[in-house]
Amino acid sequence: MNYIPSIGVQYRLMHGYSNDEHQFFYESLIISPSYQIAHKVMTGQVISSVVIDSIYRWDLVLKNYELFGDVFTVPFLKWWDTFGRDNFYSKQEDGSYLPVGNVNLVKNKINKKTLIECLTLTNEKARLEKKHGQRIENWRLGVVSGVHSKWISQLKDLSKKTFDNLQARTALGILVSKKLKESLYVAENAARGQFPSIDPIESGLRFDYPSIFEYQKENSKLDVRDKWQRKLDGLYVPKKYARRKVNRLLKKQQNT
Repeated sequence: MNYIPSIGVQYRLMHGYSNDEHQFFYESLIISPSYQIAHKVMTGQVISSVVIDSIYRWDLVLKNYELFGDVFTVPFLKWWDTFGRDNFYSKQEDGSYLPVGNVNLVKNKINKKTLIECLTLTNEKARLEKKHGQRIENWRLGVVSGVHSKWISQLKDLSKKTFDNLQARTALGILVSKKLKESLYVAENAARGQFPSIDPIESGLRFDYPSIFEYQKENSKLDVRDKWQRKLDGLYVPKKYARRKVNRLLKKQQNT
């Protein structure tokens, strides 16, 4: 008996699907320091053997890169057509797909809200530090990014340090630090084919925020061009996805 995909799965197979685990996987590879180094190696850049030897399970990172390729200069929809679909699903002789591939998503309780916060905080930190030319404090990053916390209401982006807001700044800073660490775990596990996973992993690397900013900047340009070309070619283009809107919806569901 052939597997018959639901309408939602058929849509994903044909067009990619904004804000699902596959796109989060793709975005996690972009920010992964291990995957960034693998990309440099695979595109002919010279990386010190000392750096390579210090990376935890480097063999798995290279194996994953062979499967999922370049996420840095290939926009998501094109990446899905080229790498994603055939690695997460298996095409049968009759043209149908089975939801089993070279890499399978990990089944656990990690939800979209967690993945969204991880990616948002990491990318916002890269953007803000590039903009201001200096390290941004974690509590301030939390305010700008709109992280879900009861302490947000007591702070503003430009709040000066006072006795009254010290507790809020400290608590929010600790929370954001924890979430950035989880983001690194998600990215480095993804680079080794485990996604989504916030299991602690010491890859020997930390986020390279300047590189993340440049990769995201270039990727955004390519994404716009790709969607524009798809429109010109009469191809399907998913509607623009508003992550903040989904964030509000997730919070509303959480409070009900």
